[in-house]
Formats: sequence, structure tokens, C-alpha cells
Amino acid sequence: MLTALGKLERNQKVWRYMSFARLVWLLQKKQLWFSRVDHLGDPWEISLAGDQLDHVIGRHPITPIAEAPRESAIDRSERIIKGWRRKTYANCWSASEHESHALWRVYCPTPEGVAIQTTLAKLQASVGDLPIYEVTYGIPGAAKQTPSLEELATSKRPMFAYEHEVRVIHIIDSDAPSVSAGFGLPWDPEQTIESIRVYPGAGVSFMDTVTATGGTYAPSLTRAVVWSDMNAYPPF
Repeated sequence: MLTALGKLERNQKVWRYMSFARLVWLLQKKQLWFSRVDHLGDPWEISLAGDQLDHVIGRHPITPIAEAPRESAIDRSERIIKGWRRKTYANCWSASEHESHALWRVYCPTPEGVAIQTTLAKLQASVGDLPIYEVTYGIPGAAKQTPSLEELATSKRPMFAYEHEVRVIHIIDSDAPSVSAGFGLPWDPEQTIESIRVYPGAGVSFMDTVTATGGTYAPSLTRAVVWSDMNAYPPF
């Protein structure tokens, strides 16, 4: 099911930028990587702050108090937020009709990078019942309300708005053990990927390597390996 995607259409293009090593892992393992949110590199992932934190503390706890009646509201909030971070996993994409120069630079710091492209519909079909959310961007804690886990897991600060991110979210059962950094979800790249874009400005030898790798692990994707659109030159 497509969930909380606003005005995005099912044929909306989505992109995932990565190093060549990550592409090889994806094709070889036939798995999609889900990172635990506290390993995504932003300490504000799933956080309470500002008016929102004041509201939660002042009005009611996030969950009923049962086993720890003497626990303060702030301690309880901290405990639950940390628990939510340990049980929430995300696979992140960028929703855009075109490649992003900024995302090439951020996620592929060397010329040996690629971007895989598919559509929301194909991505949803590839992850089964896991929900896909459009990330919202705003000042943390601006809303005076008690947030849900899903709301916090799909909210980021305004400085990340250039990512136009959509996330596949997987929340593990509260009784299941958390995975330290993340896990791989079984995934069929040949049924899902529409194109594999090679880093703009990379050498021909790297293009040949990416093409050969696709032919080895996902033969039907050999023709899907193409240069980045940023490699195009004007007529003069």
C-alpha cells in the first residue's frame, strides 16, 4: 500500500544513489538494505523537541505507565524515543523526474558511483505490504501534538528538503530483538530497476565494469546501464 504520499503519482520516478560496492551487494545478494534509523547519520531521526516535547511532557505520556509508576515524563519520553529508534528501519529514495546534482555529490563522493531508478509503483510491488511514506520537512517540534512513531520516522529538518525523500518503513515487533545496523530484505532487482545511471564524468572503464557486473548478477539489466543525463553536452 502507498501511504502518506501526498500528490505523488504511482508512476513517479524514484532514485537511490550509492557507491559501486553497494550496487554489487544489492545485485549479488538480491536484497534491499534497510538501515536502522539511528544509523542514518542524522541524530535528529525520530526525535522530540520544542513545543511537541513540552506538549508530550505536560499533557500525557506517550504510553501508559504500568511497570514504572515513578518514572518521570521526561525519562519516559527519552526511554520510548530510544526504543523507537532501535525498532525502526528505513530504505530511502529520492522522488524526482530528474537526477539530482546534489545527491550525486552527497552519496557518491568518488566517481565510482551509480544511481538506480524505478517508479513508486514498482518499488511498492517489490516490498510487499511495507508502507512507503513521503518525508515531510519542518522545524522539529513545531506541532503541539503527541506524534506517532510513523510521523517521527518520516520527518526531517528543512535543510534536507533538497532530497525529496520517500521512505519504505519497517517497524519490527516490540518483542523481537533489534538488528544492530540494519538488514537486507529479499528483493528482485531485475523486476524493479528501470535504469542504472553511471556517475557523470566517470571513465569508460567504469561504465564497462558496471555493465559487466549487471550482466553477471542481473542479465536483463545489462541494457539498463546508461550514462548519467548530466553527461549530455549542449549543441555548441
